[in-house]
Amino acid sequence: MSRLPLGRRAGLSLVATTSALVLALAVTAPASAAYGTVTVTLGEPLMTAQRVTIKDPVDNHCYTVKELFPDAPAGSTFSFVGNHATTPINVYEGDACSGAPTATSPMGYGMSLSGAPIRSIKILPGPSVPTMPTNPTTPPA
Repeated sequence: MSRLPLGRRAGLSLVATTSALVLALAVTAPASAAYGTVTVTLGEPLMTAQRVTIKDPVDNHCYTVKELFPDAPAGSTFSFVGNHATTPINVYEGDACSGAPTATSPMGYGMSLSGAPIRSIKILPGPSVPTMPTNPTTPPA
């Protein structure tokens, strides 16, 4: 029976230990929140209107005109919503994300909506972080 040199055995042991550590971290990692930005513009005209960019929006959070623009007059709406986050969003004509969404399907990455009286937007849960299999195979000796 041939024996591996000591340096090679240590290298294989290090690879196996590192692989096990990476696997353990990947399996226990929680699903992440959205990454990217959602941009909303208050009222008209678009060129001079106030804009707010929501960085890394919170999943399942409903953002309203009053939350993002506290000094906006009563009845104000978003004139534009642009999604550049990793999670889809729904837009609503009602306050507090009430009623049916304005669009027939959620707005994905790179989509925008303007011209509708939007009073709130909801960040939908994003895709979960892919995890590694829980049944790892043993590396060859």
